[in-house]
Amino acid sequence: MSTETYTERLRKVREAIDQILAGSQSWMLGNKQYTRATLSTLYDMEKRYAKLANQEQAAARGKGGRSRVRYIGF
Repeated sequence: MSTETYTERLRKVREAIDQILAGSQSWMLGNKQYTRATLSTLYDMEKRYAKLANQEQAAARGKGGRSRVRYIGF
């Protein structure tokens, strides 16, 4: 199980987007060719991870987290 946070994953996705925009969509290493994910895939991942990172940061600040316990009187 990974201990990587969504904030860290978001940073990596944004770095990958920057690398593609700088012209590094694919490259050769020896006789193998490697290709990064498409921009549309990375943009979808960025949107998802941005939302999850915001939730993660809000929970760390104690706001909006889903771990709240509510006590109801009977």
